[in-house]
Amino acid sequence: MCLLGGTAGLLSWALSAAIAAMWPPTALTWVSDLVASTIFGLLVGILVVAFGDRLQSERSSVTWVVVVGLVTAAAGFGAGLLQIPIADNLAAATPFAARVVAWLVTGSLIGLALGLPWVGTNRLRVPYALTGGLLGGTLGGLLFAGLGSRVPDLVQAFAFMLMGAAVCFGIALAPVVMRYGALLFVSSGDARAQSKLGRSKREWEVKQGHSYVLGNQGEDTRRGLGARQDEIFIPDAAMAPQHAVVFGRHGRFYIARHPEAADQAGLARYVLRVRGRTIVRSIELRDADDILLGRTALRFASRSAEDR
Repeated sequence: MCLLGGTAGLLSWALSAAIAAMWPPTALTWVSDLVASTIFGLLVGILVVAFGDRLQSERSSVTWVVVVGLVTAAAGFGAGLLQIPIADNLAAATPFAARVVAWLVTGSLIGLALGLPWVGTNRLRVPYALTGGLLGGTLGGLLFAGLGSRVPDLVQAFAFMLMGAAVCFGIALAPVVMRYGALLFVSSGDARAQSKLGRSKREWEVKQGHSYVLGNQGEDTRRGLGARQDEIFIPDAAMAPQHAVVFGRHGRFYIARHPEAADQAGLARYVLRVRGRTIVRSIELRDADDILLGRTALRFASRSAEDR
């Protein structure tokens, strides 16, 4: 993820430098800063969602990539606009401080924007991405303000890379420190399920921000805007095609009946019990909870990053 952020920073510098080379010498400095920060926000958002999620065995729709890219580009544009009053009020008296503050604001706003799309599923991404952007922007600003007058292009490129790497480090760290869950296959009264899953002692990892549909309809994957929904296939004839949903929110995990098995006929036909209690709507899962779906027994385990 840090490499992705550094790559985004390098590409941002190269594109903004190429665009600036086409402008007349009389062009205002703040225009160059505005373009650079907007491009940086756009590329960081796109690369993090399009490629960063794949590094964590996740997938994202094209729509979600575009949405996050536009959000972070808007943050970069806003940071570029904020640099105008910063330059007007600080540059003349303290040019060093003005440059550091400008970079700090850029990194912080883009980091904040990069974490906000996940606020409903992983609130830690917001402060971690914000902190990463703040630190990266500060370090990049110190580097550029201190050495930029000697080798401006090289130092600016490295400063962009440093800021991008710091933002992505914060984004990547948030899921790591959060707990995750696992569904462990215990046994099944259905011979097919026991044969398919019992020998391998199958486990399914449950991540924060993801939703998992358990049923016997076959393996498939569905993606929504910003949300992840995967299907866990259990060949148990006593289970509904879409029997239950397991999901993680804000460090906790829940199981609920799938809407297709939640009517009166579904309640009567399809078994869903947690800790021996029949589940009608939803319930929070605890470590070592026993789950019965149809004729299949699972166990939920809550784990930390150190257990990986």
